[in-house]
Amino acid sequence: MDDRAVEPVSIDEHQQEPARTSLDPVSVGAADPKLRTRVFRQLRTNVAYLLLTIGGLVSLGLMQWLLSWSNVDRGARFLRIAMPLFALVCLGAGLVLGVRTLARAGGCFRASGGMGPLVILKIFGATLMGLAVVAMAIFVSLMPLMGFSRGRQIRRLGKVLLPGVEEGGSWSDLSMSASAPLELRLALAEQWRENGRTEHASVAAFARLTLQLMSLGAPPKLIAESQRDGLDEIRHTELCFSVARSFDGQTQSPGDFPAARRSPALSRFRTMALSQLAVESLVEGALQEGLSARIIAGLAKTCPLLEVRGVLREIAADEGRHAAHGWDVVEWCYREGGAPVGMALRAAVWAMPKATRLGVPAAAQSGTWERYGIHGKQRQMEAFQCARADLVRRVAEITASA
Repeated sequence: MDDRAVEPVSIDEHQQEPARTSLDPVSVGAADPKLRTRVFRQLRTNVAYLLLTIGGLVSLGLMQWLLSWSNVDRGARFLRIAMPLFALVCLGAGLVLGVRTLARAGGCFRASGGMGPLVILKIFGATLMGLAVVAMAIFVSLMPLMGFSRGRQIRRLGKVLLPGVEEGGSWSDLSMSASAPLELRLALAEQWRENGRTEHASVAAFARLTLQLMSLGAPPKLIAESQRDGLDEIRHTELCFSVARSFDGQTQSPGDFPAARRSPALSRFRTMALSQLAVESLVEGALQEGLSARIIAGLAKTCPLLEVRGVLREIAADEGRHAAHGWDVVEWCYREGGAPVGMALRAAVWAMPKATRLGVPAAAQSGTWERYGIHGKQRQMEAFQCARADLVRRVAEITASA
């Protein structure tokens, strides 16, 4: 055999030929059943994202109609303005994601010599993911801000779920001695019990947060913080019901709370679940807990009643720590989920109204009840503006790399 007739082939050339073949997703997809399975699985996921998007749009439309029908002025006016803007944001977000994915797909197209099915489905999936995440973020962020609430709550279609009140002193047996004019005692006691109901519901909210964090594989530090926050809320409930008893002498406690079992679950899709948890923690934890801490800390500085002032200081310190834990959850979700979570956070910030409705009786809005630990309108509005500005700034910092 003549050695000169054999063309010498280097090792590098042998290695490069299979690599060029493997880059062609069309040819590989035709021969590899595993790749076809991945394609159909990706298509099924994209259809699910599309259904989530449609569900979010329908829910927002229904919410707008219900608020208009029930004549809730501020909420209805806001949503009538927000709905067209919401549609534009969804369209824009999907378009931006689609263009970005197309640009990335162009590199794959040039490298492989053809547009494979996975590339096409990724373009479709990225667009639908953007729409679904934005719809979810706006829906989650709008509902809680229709009214002020004391920290993290369990909600159903935006409505805060609270326990009833029944006779019994198991939650009001702390020794308290607060005095007030006779004509105000019943009203003050009722409002402090209302505060206690929200604190009691927060116990369930933090229990739910613990389960959510565990389902997503959160680190032990976040889970431990959630557990400690729930114990704080038990203490807050006892304090609020004990202050109420000191005003009117009635021994009452939170009753059964079956509504806590009906709280909505996270999405089965991890990216959606991380986005949902990030927005919930942003609104319920970072904002609402932070807002509550600001308001109560301000009341503690001016309240002349010694024991009530001590209660306010304790609750304000705990709520401030809960707000910090809410930010910890937001940042962890962003690290885990990346750009989709960042998009959800920015959409939530965009959707937040500039003001929140009062959560106190009309008689307290002037601020005359602040000496008894019940805030007025001016204090709440000022605290909300500060809390919102801080939230906008910090979300911009967290998502700057998205």
